[in-house]
Amino acid sequence: MMSIECLRRPLMIGLLLLVPAGPTWADPPGAAGTPRHWPGLRGEAAAGQGGTRRFPHAWDATGWAWSVDLPGTGHASPVVWQGQVYTASALVDPADPTMCVRTLSCHEAASGTLLWERKIPGPVEEFNAQNSLASSTPVADADGVYWLWGTRDSLRAEAFSHAGEVRWHADLGPFNTEHGFAGSPALWRDLLVVPMEQDGPSKVIAVDTATGTARWTLARDKARTAYSPPLVLAGDDGAAGNVAGPPQIVLGSMAHGLSGIDPATGRVLWERRCLPKRSVSCPVVVAANDRPAGGRIIVGTCGDGGGDNTLVALRAPAVGGALAGEETVEPEIAYQLDRSAAPYVPSPLAVGDRLYLWGDRGVVTCVTAATGEIRYRGRVGGTFSSSPVALGGTILNVSADGEVIVLDDGDAFEILGRTTLGEEVRSSPAVAEGRLFIRSAGRLYCLAALPE
Repeated sequence: MMSIECLRRPLMIGLLLLVPAGPTWADPPGAAGTPRHWPGLRGEAAAGQGGTRRFPHAWDATGWAWSVDLPGTGHASPVVWQGQVYTASALVDPADPTMCVRTLSCHEAASGTLLWERKIPGPVEEFNAQNSLASSTPVADADGVYWLWGTRDSLRAEAFSHAGEVRWHADLGPFNTEHGFAGSPALWRDLLVVPMEQDGPSKVIAVDTATGTARWTLARDKARTAYSPPLVLAGDDGAAGNVAGPPQIVLGSMAHGLSGIDPATGRVLWERRCLPKRSVSCPVVVAANDRPAGGRIIVGTCGDGGGDNTLVALRAPAVGGALAGEETVEPEIAYQLDRSAAPYVPSPLAVGDRLYLWGDRGVVTCVTAATGEIRYRGRVGGTFSSSPVALGGTILNVSADGEVIVLDDGDAFEILGRTTLGEEVRSSPAVAEGRLFIRSAGRLYCLAALPE
């Protein structure tokens, strides 16, 4: 194995281009009923919605459309854009365990063929046993793909074209945490939004996706490091959870609870300091159909490794109301749930009027999304870091030891199938173009939807 001694300079990014990538992509056969793209962690609007196409409830090793080895290990979830699947891995240099090569990989969605790799040498940072050196999930748009990696000294953003060409890289400043870096960014229009709420001086920064320069920075209070990815509510010019509202970036952290930020300026629109512990999961938005006026409810969770978790649901301020002023609004709490239902790492999943809470320790709770009323609770077993997705009338998730579990999307707890990978899985599934993508620590898998 090649030593990375000659590649120590952090700006030396190597490209392995194996198959020419060109603008020849079109909707593949069988893609109807699933998202066209899966542009970031948990897909469009971070909602985990995989569409109406049905997939097998269980399968064996011969059921995969394809699977490929990755150049190292990691927990970055797969993302899909125009027929290409992106994920990230890291490989420690056996000659120098203080150094590693992180790799952003691009595979063809239809076949698993490796199109290109970008290799980024850098130092090894101490991390939690459930973390990795490549845990940040990329995000993609029409112009390219963006990825974060970090150490205590430097959090770096990397931007590439869909053909693997370097567009820019940016040093966003130090990221001080006891568990290692694991955050994921979000995209809003031409901005890459990166939360940096850490054990040291904290901020949220929005970077121009064309140049890598900072457009705005929002100072944040210091508390326990937050790993919660941003939730983008596209507002009146788009759709997010089938509810209207002004564009917002929703953030979760122990220091600030749940916050709504104007993505164009970084101004805090509303905030409720309501999360007493570390925030890891992505906030979700649900319709507030328990009231005639409607509106939307923002759900966030927090917790710790001991299972002392909390879920808080806030009523987002109304469109055109106090949000138009200069004062920060404090939203009303709609409901709270304790450790018996609240997950810590897996994100909640809203489907219709149901909210699925897939617990870290293998207990799934289904509640009425607008009120928190429990509809059922059932045990699937195992432990979980992955977040569930909805697809074809089912709810699917993958345990940390690599068991794919499929539940019925309904008001009664029913396990429809189990499939064993036998490998560690801490990333979340992706669904696009009639395919389900699952990433284990060292492999990328693809499962085709059932024939229509």
